[in-house]
Amino acid sequence: MSKKIAVIGTGYVGLVSGACFAYLGHKVIGLDIDPEKIERLKKGEVPIYEPGLDKILRQAIDNGNIEFTTDYSHAVKNSDFIFIAVGTPSREDGSADLSYVESAYRSIVSQIEQGDFKIIVNKSTVPVGTGRWAKKFISDLLRNRGIENPEDHFEVVSNPEFLREGKAVEDFMKPDRVVVGADNRDYAGMVASLYEKLQPAMIITDLPTAEMIKYASNSFLATKISFINEIANICEKAGADVTVVARGMGLDHRISPHFLNAGCGFGGSCFPKDVKALVYTAKQYDVKPELLEATLDVNERQKLVLVEKLKKYYPSLSGLIVGVWGLAFKPDTDDMREAPSIPIIKRLLSAGATVKAYDPVATENARKVFKEELQKYPEKLIFVKDKYEALEGVDALLLITEWSEFKDVDFERFRNKVIIDGRNLWEPSIVRRYTEKYEGIGKP
Repeated sequence: MSKKIAVIGTGYVGLVSGACFAYLGHKVIGLDIDPEKIERLKKGEVPIYEPGLDKILRQAIDNGNIEFTTDYSHAVKNSDFIFIAVGTPSREDGSADLSYVESAYRSIVSQIEQGDFKIIVNKSTVPVGTGRWAKKFISDLLRNRGIENPEDHFEVVSNPEFLREGKAVEDFMKPDRVVVGADNRDYAGMVASLYEKLQPAMIITDLPTAEMIKYASNSFLATKISFINEIANICEKAGADVTVVARGMGLDHRISPHFLNAGCGFGGSCFPKDVKALVYTAKQYDVKPELLEATLDVNERQKLVLVEKLKKYYPSLSGLIVGVWGLAFKPDTDDMREAPSIPIIKRLLSAGATVKAYDPVATENARKVFKEELQKYPEKLIFVKDKYEALEGVDALLLITEWSEFKDVDFERFRNKVIIDGRNLWEPSIVRRYTEKYEGIGKP
């Protein structure tokens, strides 16, 4: 049965969730405070790179199941479920910045009248305890507006997202699980029913447990990555091959092969932020999060391993011309948040090297990230439009993001260059036919 849903925020999570809910037959209103973005969305233009999202969105628009607005009054008054999908970036101390979430609560509350009832769903990743804090916060706001018995006008539900950038549509439509947390199981069941057509594995629990599932999941996956990267560094010294080690580990069903690919570290909008937030939460409860802190430390060091490998061949990087393949934090996205390419390129530039960088889709976002460097090193940071152009006249190539177009390449163009394969994308024996100066991660 079709439900009326508002989604506050049209970033990765909000836009994918809204479009997919509309595809499932629900009536969706997508709200954002950016008028330019809303106008583009009304035309069916997707402002982010996410495979398959444009088709889902176009079909939802054509079916009349989704609309977009900047008007909170319209969104709140014409919906029963209000999903909050705004950003919760890290503060300097690692805690999650809930200012956008709080602003959304205030705007929603301003439109709730006596007799209304709204289910407010936290889809944004928020710290453990946020849901129960939100219930009191919203109640106080309603009471201050003169709404009698404010607790009778809303319920807060947690429905954390588990969407991988680049695979977000697939993850929504074919979820491993859907987690819903609420103090009232009836309202949790109502939110769960929105996913009924997908027939997912369902976990219905309380608010803090649902919030913790999200943080614990991402932190565990991040820990697996840092673990295999630390094993890779030992493998190099001991003469072992980490790819074979990881394969041998992954065949154990208790471990699984997922997230055991050694490389130059993780980035993105989720793993770094969520691990930092969980570290902060642990300390708030006087728990010492040693493993989580080590996960972050290993990851930060791992990002610069490629530069250290390059120094084995060129102790001084000054005057060196270095090609870079891949800028986004992972393939199939244009997201540059916490991307390993950022500290790598900054380190190369500060050491006096020239960088010729290429990425299939993330170049425009990269220009924004490196705005200061482009001003400071106008002739030393060059973004090119073709992977082979990034190889012309360079002394070395660093592969940072494992885009599929980098798998099948003309290895002849590698001849006599230093090749640093930051994702173990290529078979070393093949690359070494063209250059002996090849380095992978965790390989002898």
